Amino acid sequence: MTVTDDAAPGNGTAARAVISESDPRFQIAAARRILHREGLDSQVGGHVSLRVPGEEAFLVTPFQYFDETLPEHVSKVGFDLRVIESGPIPPSPGINFHASIYAAREDVNCVIHTHAKNMSVLTTTDEPFGVYYDYAALLLDEVVPWIDDPDLVPDEEGELMVAALGGKKALLMGHHGSLHVGDTLERVTMEALVMELCAGYQLAAMAVGGKPLPRHIAENYRHAYLKNAFREQMWQANYRRLLRSDPDLFATLRGE
Repeated sequence: MTVTDDAAPGNGTAARAVISESDPRFQIAAARRILHREGLDSQVGGHVSLRVPGEEAFLVTPFQYFDETLPEHVSKVGFDLRVIESGPIPPSPGINFHASIYAAREDVNCVIHTHAKNMSVLTTTDEPFGVYYDYAALLLDEVVPWIDDPDLVPDEEGELMVAALGGKKALLMGHHGSLHVGDTLERVTMEALVMELCAGYQLAAMAVGGKPLPRHIAENYRHAYLKNAFREQMWQANYRRLLRSDPDLFATLRGE
């Protein structure tokens, strides 16, 4: 199945409208910029999407660098990959697996795919993602491997990724990058950020013979981080930083 554009003519060509800070398109743009600032850019690849409540559709980003994303660049696409609403840049054509995941897992409201460096390097080692740094405990038992095959047709790719993911939160995509899913944009964004950070620590630790944390200690860290809303606190801190680093994003709140 391929992305088809049935959006009404002229969408995205009107003068910029004032947008609310709570608008999911604004939040997607903020998430992309946070990921960029923390080293998870993917050149013009990679995607961030959100389920549209009550519809068989999702909001998703186009081919562009993460730090240039504005709310107007976010498109609305159906589970059948029909473009319902489009901005000035069409959605990426490689988003079929977003539709597959949303259709298969009602618990998933956000999907993020990046080609971040540390995770991409880790996928070349055949080593599983481990708790070499305590933050990685947030994803204890939640990361599974996936071999990305460019010969797969899009429908097959989406179905196989759904099967490999099962009920987990992340795929390490061999020689490619990673996929992250979850219930909220804020949590999934921070889990992607944490996983990239921890993959870097893991690569460095393995290079000097380091070992992962014992399981019972990793479980204790996981409990503590979830109890203290670590992901939510990290989102808020990173969002505050955008106020200084990305004034062009916040100018959209004033229609500029």
